[in-house]
Amino acid sequence: KEQGRKRPPVQVEDQDVMLFDVFLLVNLSLSISFWVVHRMDLSYVGSAFNEGCLLSVCWLVAGLWNGVFLNSAVDGHYGSTDERGGPKAAGLLALNTFVGTINLRLLFALMVAVLGHRHVGGIGGEEFMPLELGCGLILMTSWRALHSSVTPRI
Repeated sequence: KEQGRKRPPVQVEDQDVMLFDVFLLVNLSLSISFWVVHRMDLSYVGSAFNEGCLLSVCWLVAGLWNGVFLNSAVDGHYGSTDERGGPKAAGLLALNTFVGTINLRLLFALMVAVLGHRHVGGIGGEEFMPLELGCGLILMTSWRALHSSVTPRI
């Protein structure tokens, strides 16, 4: 842990960004299931929606831990006048948050697999976890950097 850096408060200041994050992650899961894995088969939409919601919950937990829903996250928790802040810092904060999301999702998948005496990937939405986590990492990092670059500073 760096000297002088405190953990951000666990709160939501920017609900619009949080809701758009959830929309992006659920849409990612639905799109991967519908367009890539199951090739336009509507019978898998329910499990893809559940997987997207689970991924969103993991993002919300990791996001609250890292403070990505605070107004200061647009500059990576650096001040708007600090040269370390800006789109790059916001993208790195999102990258760190999504790595936490990946860890939470994998831990959940392992727990469910152990409790069910089966291998990971044997049920519902787990079959497209590699695509979902890899594409989600790029999506959320890029989205947060783009959001930071177009957000006006006061």
